[in-house]
Amino acid sequence: MELAEAVRCEAAFGMRVLQHLAAEPGAGGKNLAVSPLSIHAALALLGAGARGATLDEIVALLGPAGGRAHALLASHVAMHVFADSSGGDGGPKVQFANAVWVDATAAPLKADYARVVAQHYAFKTMDRSFFQPEEARREINEWFESATAGRIKEFLPQGSVGYDTAAILGNALYFKGVWESTFDARLTRHDTFFYLQPAGVEGQVRVPFMSSGERQYIACRPDYKVLKLLYACGSGLASSPEQLEADSMALRSTVAVGAFKVPKFTISYKTEASGMLQSLGLRLTFSTAADLSELLQPMSPPLVVSQVYHESFVEVNEEGTEAAAATAIVGIFGSCSGGWSRPVDYVDFVADHPFMFLIKEELTGVVVFAGQVVNPSL
Repeated sequence: MELAEAVRCEAAFGMRVLQHLAAEPGAGGKNLAVSPLSIHAALALLGAGARGATLDEIVALLGPAGGRAHALLASHVAMHVFADSSGGDGGPKVQFANAVWVDATAAPLKADYARVVAQHYAFKTMDRSFFQPEEARREINEWFESATAGRIKEFLPQGSVGYDTAAILGNALYFKGVWESTFDARLTRHDTFFYLQPAGVEGQVRVPFMSSGERQYIACRPDYKVLKLLYACGSGLASSPEQLEADSMALRSTVAVGAFKVPKFTISYKTEASGMLQSLGLRLTFSTAADLSELLQPMSPPLVVSQVYHESFVEVNEEGTEAAAATAIVGIFGSCSGGWSRPVDYVDFVADHPFMFLIKEELTGVVVFAGQVVNPSL
């Protein structure tokens, strides 16, 4: 029960993050992709080193399931659901890694923290002096690039690591899955995709659409439709703006399709997420009132989070999906700057207008990636 409640909270957290990013000035015309799971994992690492009101705030941000449930979910994902797989068995290729970089001579990790996160989060400690910040940044970026199969390069920007850096907590995620039923590339055709320009005027663009005559998992609601495409060995891709759990329950049987077109797309999105997280309620963590005293050996001044970086990459084509994500929490010393419609016998599904997508792990329901496609040609 705890795990199931944490999964529901993780999905809701992902929707809040996506809605916040989509509402930012200028975001209306942008394609977006984020990994709620990667952000959740990084915050779980941070929460393991927090206490008091700071820990309460992190738990409240992740959702009402509670700290124990969110810790259980983070551990279950790291140790079981997304344990590294080469894909040699025909299933998805998966890499999932957690790491913390600290200067062991200046401010080493507390032994209890290191033991707990190593045991439950498949975490690795990287000893790195931050007195050579650019060299440290380069080595950390190389780790993220390797952990995401080369899809995320130069993750931490110049200036993100400095002499006052105390610790960096990171999560990296890579996924490559083949559709259970791949699309025939010979059926891919260019057609019109309709989108809204910044002024609200409708625009048009020609993009490649994949197609298939096979039965599909489609559910119809009064004002939108939901499609689920399965990967080999059971993970799922679904598109739905709300009521994720109800949507999943309704997508249990296939229907015959008439017109069926899904655009190919590639999205790469990067953000410095500290402002977003503060807007969503994580405030103490970024102030001198933060209590992260369970993470590092006692120090003065205390540890404060300064930046949170996140980047996601998603590519969808006839063969399947390739996706990667990276999240880094930088800590420094001291202060810081309605119901479903009746089943139908025949359904059209033409995704020729802006839509939302999710990549979900079917057995747990955890949302690995979420995004919006406003214009596939961008």
